[in-house]
Amino acid sequence: MEQRPRIRIAVSGCLLGEEVRYDGGHRRSSYVTDALAGAFELVSECPEVGIGLGVPRPKIRLERRGTVTTLLGSRDEDLTPLMDDYAQRTAAAFDAARVAGIVLKSRSPSCGMGDVKLHESGAVISEDGTGIFASRLAAALPEAPRISEVDLESPARRDHWLTRVFALAEIGELASGSPDAATLYAFHARWKMVLMAHSERTARRLGRFLAATRDGRRALPRYREDFLAGLAEPASVGKHHNVLLHLAGHLGKPLDPAARERLGSEIAAFLAGEIPLAAPVRSLAAWAKRLDVPSLTDQAYLADRPEPLGYREAIYRA
Repeated sequence: MEQRPRIRIAVSGCLLGEEVRYDGGHRRSSYVTDALAGAFELVSECPEVGIGLGVPRPKIRLERRGTVTTLLGSRDEDLTPLMDDYAQRTAAAFDAARVAGIVLKSRSPSCGMGDVKLHESGAVISEDGTGIFASRLAAALPEAPRISEVDLESPARRDHWLTRVFALAEIGELASGSPDAATLYAFHARWKMVLMAHSERTARRLGRFLAATRDGRRALPRYREDFLAGLAEPASVGKHHNVLLHLAGHLGKPLDPAARERLGSEIAAFLAGEIPLAAPVRSLAAWAKRLDVPSLTDQAYLADRPEPLGYREAIYRA
């Protein structure tokens, strides 16, 4: 069987340990360099170096001028046009390379997302700004999930981001093959339970949409937009619990009463916050394989993901 190419993730270079920061240092993230690098193909990016700023270099800052946020250099020169142009070219390169996720450095005036110091007349007026490079990437590549290295430390946020990365990569692969209606419906069947954990409303609406679809190629753009928008909604422990019960019901009578009770106890323990989601998912996947349950064997919800990621291995806290 032909091996699939590794999913590409774009990462701020300083998080990879590259000495590209203004002070000549880095902000290496062990999760990025160990876990993500072990599972994905990482594409390094530093927009400040990209627009020609040296290493080391004077600090740059976000400045509010009226209703417009600009990127200023150390001599108050406006770097916004340079960064706008660079971000546009970088977004096109990421799109061509099928980058399925982006990890950006927090609190950076170029890469930060909602946590950057914003100045006015030289004084800090807030710390909730978004870097120019990050905001332009978000506008140019709205489908690509973005996360900071700080949010990678939150199990729920990290798992949500990873789910969206896996989904975008797979639907991008699907789109490259110009799917017919049957292929698109099979994709929906594979991802329906994942979608149900995020947006049951979207999952049901897309099911009805596909039931009336005869041309998969024409239906794909609308399906893709709604599918990814549904996954952008956060999942919850309660929604995951409902999905687990639904999948357990598919095992049917071949599952003996003692095994059914153990599985039910595991699902209840997840709901109570005693064990991670990965535990009942692994049990369901093992039983689906052992009993050869057709409706479960290709479920994305039960898919085996690279171990270094720690996907769903932490207990979600409210």
